[in-house]
Amino acid sequence: MKICGVCGCSFDQIAKTQTIGCAECYYTFADEFRETLEQFGIKAGYKGSLPKRLKGYRSILVDRMTMQIKLEEAIAAEEYEKAALYRDYLKVLNQNTGTNDGQQ
Repeated sequence: MKICGVCGCSFDQIAKTQTIGCAECYYTFADEFRETLEQFGIKAGYKGSLPKRLKGYRSILVDRMTMQIKLEEAIAAEEYEKAALYRDYLKVLNQNTGTNDGQQ
């Protein structure tokens, strides 16, 4: 089952409550949303723009998730020098966003 990496919601929860957990859910469940909309005869995608304040937010979230995945892959492959670089980059991203996801 696919789960949003930011808020932990599943698509089943979103469908049941009809409430999106966070902005990242739109990207995580894009295929599911598209299929659901097509069931109602809606086939065109949204062509508008994101609010300026969300553009940077999305970029930071994607960067953090990408670095976390690369870190885990490097550790699994025992590439510890790469893992250290990814860890350090994550620290910088977390400091810039004011979060700390348990990274040491």
